[in-house]
Amino acid sequence: MRRRLSVWAYPWDLADEGVAAALDWLRDAGFDAIELCPNYHAISTFAPRNLQRSIHYSEQGAVYFPARAERYGRIKPRVFDEPAVLGAYAQAAEHAASNGIELNAWVIGMFQPWIARAYPDTAVENAFGARSFATTCPASPDVQEYLAALVADLCDQYPVNSALLERPGHAEFAYGWVRERILIDFDPWTRFLAGLCFCENCLTAARTHGVDAVEVRERVARELRDRLSRRQESDDLEATIAARVDSDEELRGYLESREQSATRVVEGVQRALRGTGTRLSLTHAATGWGATGLRLADLLERIDGLLLPDPTDESDEAKRQAALARSARREIELVVMLWGSDEFDPGGPGFAARLDRIARLRVDRVGVYNFGLLRPETLRQIGGLVREALAK
Repeated sequence: MRRRLSVWAYPWDLADEGVAAALDWLRDAGFDAIELCPNYHAISTFAPRNLQRSIHYSEQGAVYFPARAERYGRIKPRVFDEPAVLGAYAQAAEHAASNGIELNAWVIGMFQPWIARAYPDTAVENAFGARSFATTCPASPDVQEYLAALVADLCDQYPVNSALLERPGHAEFAYGWVRERILIDFDPWTRFLAGLCFCENCLTAARTHGVDAVEVRERVARELRDRLSRRQESDDLEATIAARVDSDEELRGYLESREQSATRVVEGVQRALRGTGTRLSLTHAATGWGATGLRLADLLERIDGLLLPDPTDESDEAKRQAALARSARREIELVVMLWGSDEFDPGGPGFAARLDRIARLRVDRVGVYNFGLLRPETLRQIGGLVREALAK
C-alpha cells in the first residue's frame, strides 16, 4: 500500500479559497490525500488563510453536503444553509481526481449537539438522570440508523475512498462540553463512572443482555457520590475496569452491553457502505476495556482502516493497536493524525522525535491537522518533514 500524506480540511475553508485553487495548492505542497468532513460538531475556528471567513462559529454543528432527507428515518439531517459550502464536496470530488488526490470522508460520530437538542431521548444521561446535550448515545437505534444513512448518502453521491468514523462509540465524560467548568480533580475511575450513560436506550440494551440495569445505575450513583465527597485516586483506567468487572458480574454485563451498542454503530455503517467501494475506518478503539466501548479485537473483521492513538502521548497503546491490526486476516490501513501549530518548532528536536515514532510505526497515511487553521507555509513545512519521515 502506498504511503500517503494527507490533510484534514473543512468544506467552508475550501469553498472560500476556491476548491480547485485549494487542491492545486495541496498538490504542489506534496499532499496526495484529503480528509474532508461532510458533517461537523460545535466548533469555533480562526482561519489565517481564509480571506472571507476568518472565524467560523457553530453552536451545535451541521451537515455540510446536500444530504437527501428522503433517505433518512426519524432523524433528518440539519443541512448548512450556504449553497457554496454545500457544493464544496462535489467540487472536491471532481478536482481531487484530476489532481491525483485521494478523497476521504472525515465523519463525526456521536458528538452531534444538534441531534441531542432536537431529539432529547438520544442524548447521553448520567447515573443521576442528568442529560448532556453535547453528545448522542450510540445505544439509540435512531442514531445508529441516522449515521449509517448519512455515510451511505455521502458515498453514493461522491467517490469517497475511505470514510473515517470519528468517535462512533460512547463519549468520555465532559467531551464536547461548552466552556467546561469543573473545579475538582477527577481521577480516571471517577471520571469513567461519571461518563457512563444510563439513558433509556442504554438501560434497554443492558436489560436485553440480562443485566439489572437500574440496580447498576443506582450503585454507580452511590459510588460517585462517595467519591465526589472527597479526593480519590485510582490507577490506570483499563486495569481498574478489568479488576472491577472480575468481581462484579452486573457491572461486567452493563459494560458488555455498551460495547455491543458501539459495535452495532460500526456494523450499521459497514452494511450501508456495501456496494459503494468506500473503505471504512475508525477512531478511538482500544485493545482492552476502554471508555468508548469500542474494542478493537471485535472490529477487525469490520474495518479497513484505523486511526491510531497519538504515538507520543500514548505510544504503548499505539504499538499494541498497530500490532493487533496487522494480525488481522484483512488488510487494515494504519493512519496517524498529526496536529500542527505555531506553538512548536517543526524543525526542532521534539517534532523530529515525534516523526521518528510515526515512522517506526510504519503507518500507511499521516494526516496533518488542519488545512484552514495553519498558515500556508507552516502546513507546507510540516508536510515536507512528514514526507521525508515516511520515505525512510
